[in-house]
Amino acid sequence: MDLRTRILVGYGYLVSLIVISAMAAALGFHHLGSRLSEVLDENFDSVRWSMEMVEALERQDSALLSALLGDEGSNQAISDSESAFLAALDKARANVTEDHETDVINEVDTAYQAYREARIRLLAETHERPLAAYDAEAFPRFDAVKRSVVKLLDVNHQAMVAADNEARAEASRRAAAHGLVVVLALVSFAWLSRALRRDVLARLTNLKSVASSMASGDTDRRADATRTDELGLLAEQLNNLLDREAELRGRMDARLAASRALVLGLLAEIAEPSVLFAPDGRVVASTAADPEVKTAREILKRARSGEVTNDAAFDLTELCAGSRTVGCLATRRSTRASASSPGRPSQKTKPHG
Repeated sequence: MDLRTRILVGYGYLVSLIVISAMAAALGFHHLGSRLSEVLDENFDSVRWSMEMVEALERQDSALLSALLGDEGSNQAISDSESAFLAALDKARANVTEDHETDVINEVDTAYQAYREARIRLLAETHERPLAAYDAEAFPRFDAVKRSVVKLLDVNHQAMVAADNEARAEASRRAAAHGLVVVLALVSFAWLSRALRRDVLARLTNLKSVASSMASGDTDRRADATRTDELGLLAEQLNNLLDREAELRGRMDARLAASRALVLGLLAEIAEPSVLFAPDGRVVASTAADPEVKTAREILKRARSGEVTNDAAFDLTELCAGSRTVGCLATRRSTRASASSPGRPSQKTKPHG
């Protein structure tokens, strides 16, 4: 049973106990319940669009990290997430119900445009340290957008709290004006007030606490989603968002760990110390000592400048995917191989699969 139905049933029970002289009070309570339900429904829609914006923003930021780490397929995910974010923002703009909500939505829009420009700048350049570039350029703007969306959530939460406070205040005034109402009606009204506090205000406080924890970086808390009404649905959507965020973070960590383990495992299978370089010369993985890594880097620079390196201490093997070079493997020559073959040219290999 949803919140509106529970409120109307409670007021219907009061009306059945009130005599003709108190009928006006019962009708007033019915109007109050309808207004409270309307405010909750309107602000619930705004909260839902805000949660969709948070979800789309998280997906977009995760795709940006993947793109910075070399996942070319992330560009489509960025585009899809941006479309979802802007669609939710337009819906929130069309559902303005509070005085300051337009200003907050404009603040979200401005912060997002700054984040988008930072994202475009990051993707347009090649970074030696992509994560550091992300932390310096994109993350502060991402955090600003997220705080603005949470602020929009708080505006609608405060509106629902104010509507609840107004409802209780008006109920108190009507109770005082109709002091001759029977004792049973007063007891029923007290029961209804407690039900409102239990079913609305306490649960809204729980949702605010979870949203505040999420904004501060704590994604382990979960909202109470044991009921099936509007607030229960909102809590379930919030929990699903937090679960998806944790799942995406776990997948990313597992993928990075697996990639590192795979590269180190492949290098360990090579008998001689080896160094794997990225196309820009960064060391991706190595089984050689630091001085040998330095030597291999110098040989790579000489080879790329066109200098002959047949007498060098390391053999260089270019790794290609199609016609594109994806890296270079430097393997130290063994003493026996150096004696039997005074010069071995650099090789080019194309990985299969």
